[in-house]
Amino acid sequence: MDNNLAFLATPTPLSRTLSDQVVKQLRQAILSGQLKAGQRIVEGEIAQAMALSRGPVRDALKILENERLVVHYPHRGAFVAWLTLRDAEEIYSLREALEVLALHNAIKYATEEQISELGQIVAQMIVLPQLEYLQPEAADLDLEFHHALCCISGHDRVRAAWTALRDQVRLLMLTHGIQQPRELRESAVTWHQRLVDAMLQRDGQAAETVLREHLATSFAITSTAIREGKLEPPSDL
Repeated sequence: MDNNLAFLATPTPLSRTLSDQVVKQLRQAILSGQLKAGQRIVEGEIAQAMALSRGPVRDALKILENERLVVHYPHRGAFVAWLTLRDAEEIYSLREALEVLALHNAIKYATEEQISELGQIVAQMIVLPQLEYLQPEAADLDLEFHHALCCISGHDRVRAAWTALRDQVRLLMLTHGIQQPRELRESAVTWHQRLVDAMLQRDGQAAETVLREHLATSFAITSTAIREGKLEPPSDL
């Protein structure tokens, strides 16, 4: 077994279908950075690492390809997706459309208790700058807030579409090593709190303005990092 794939070993019996379990573990490996953007995924090595036949691995890679986390090139094999500036533009434009729709639905249908749950996530964000800052923690907390927003919208299709997009946002950050400056992290707390306040007041226009400003700034940082970044895709991509 390739020692670099030891994290894929499954010590306990598989509780779901084999391909579902492979999808779960490969997705986690990609989104945690254990499998790097642009890295080749060798079907046989994954199967050996997980003590499985190649069939479930092949099926899992097709599912991850549909999720845009993996790309397959004829005669070359499967690779962890390397997301480009064009990908970022598509991801953020779709994200904005979904979240604005979720926001207005939430203002219309969510209870005050549900909206207050978003405030609890903001409270966790406030604590982060007081700790030794870990970028993945803050990124995941930010994504958790927006996921919760889509969940309380009551719009099941928006929630499902955003959930599928969430992993691509996470991979985009990993691909280009995107870091947020401290002043932006502190501004992000303010944006999220203003968003919660406007939602509690059922002020859709104010809430939408804050949301669009937040997402536009995030995209600007992402696009700048991609244009000016020194990280390049592997030569075999």
